[in-house]
Amino acid sequence: MICGFADRQGVPGEIGSLLLGVNEDGQLRYAGSVGTGWDSKTAAAIRARLAKLTTDAAPFPPASMGGSRWGPARTGAPRWVKPCLVAEVEFAEWTPSNQVRQASFKALRSETPASEVHKEAVRVEAGATLAALKITHPERVIDPTTGITKLDLVRYYESVADWMLPHLAVRPVALLRAPDGIGGEAFFQKHAETTKLPGWTEHPASLWPGHGRLLTVDSADALIGAAQLNVVEFHTWNSTTVDLTHPDRIIFDLDPGEGVSWQHVQEAALLVQTLLGELGLAAWLKTSGGKGLHVVVPVAPEFDYDVVKAFSRAAVQHLAKTLPQRFVAKSGPSNRKGKVFVDYLRNGIAQTTAAAFSARARPGMGVSMPVAWDQLPQLKSAYQWTVRNAREYLSFRTNDPWCDFWSTTQSLRGPMEHLS
Repeated sequence: MICGFADRQGVPGEIGSLLLGVNEDGQLRYAGSVGTGWDSKTAAAIRARLAKLTTDAAPFPPASMGGSRWGPARTGAPRWVKPCLVAEVEFAEWTPSNQVRQASFKALRSETPASEVHKEAVRVEAGATLAALKITHPERVIDPTTGITKLDLVRYYESVADWMLPHLAVRPVALLRAPDGIGGEAFFQKHAETTKLPGWTEHPASLWPGHGRLLTVDSADALIGAAQLNVVEFHTWNSTTVDLTHPDRIIFDLDPGEGVSWQHVQEAALLVQTLLGELGLAAWLKTSGGKGLHVVVPVAPEFDYDVVKAFSRAAVQHLAKTLPQRFVAKSGPSNRKGKVFVDYLRNGIAQTTAAAFSARARPGMGVSMPVAWDQLPQLKSAYQWTVRNAREYLSFRTNDPWCDFWSTTQSLRGPMEHLS
């Protein structure tokens, strides 16, 4: 049942989220919220219907909302409505606090009386099937610090597939597999081996002569199938299988040393962006899901890896020479105490970086999240978003901060001349 709504930020005529309820033990109980699944036209139509049902009284005890994002401590409370409209909502699972997780709106159900909406009891057994794929040992705990299970991870990747696949498609991958969870032994898989990988693309050996056959993850089935095979992290090359030897992006990985505050990491990212801007290069930002930030520069695939790596090394050396109190150009923990190492080594051939939306095999299981530059001051850490909360955050996003990344092609000729 729809029990309340909040306006879309900056667009008062459209809903931004719906508050949901179910009948349970003769009472109406809060069941969480949904903030995605509609287009602008539908959002306006639903709001118009709900505006006629507004009421001052909450349909369930506000205390039942607990620590939800619409709890009593939140400012900008939603508008309550009489709970007589029913929404069909697809979601991953019930949380321990009996709220829907990773919800997406499907439709209004005028044929279903509100009085008949109850919480269904669902228990996931070993061998559960998700997205037409059998998930073995779904109950296995991957991260003991949070209780995140294998099924949680699979459902996370299923929920972000549409966001993540553009960052994976046609890029060779290195896959971090952790069969015994993030605290056990893990290993990278970069080539096709004896394990048959559902939906993955195996490329011919001729693509990279003298090496193993490269893999790409080009579909939702492949992404979810990888998680079923205990893949936690997805790392990608800087070039695609269309032109393997000529990278089409540059990665500057900001790796803080011991004693570096988060504020200094944020400032370091801005300084890297400033340098790139002076060289005439636009850059995009994402959290790493670990300790630092990734600054990503799309470029025309006109130079080979040696040239691109040399350019990135020169840029980092310039930073370290200009601001030696902030940056260091040498890797190794002893070299970067109190400083940020801007890792340019990831720009060599066959080197990889954690892809956008990839989970990380670290306690808490942070994820690498693309963000806009104007979000940088508000970021709390590099692992602000995790397997637990990333999808909820994405459900409230009204635009993709990287939408222009894909259509931006920049030549390095001018920047190389300027830097030299």
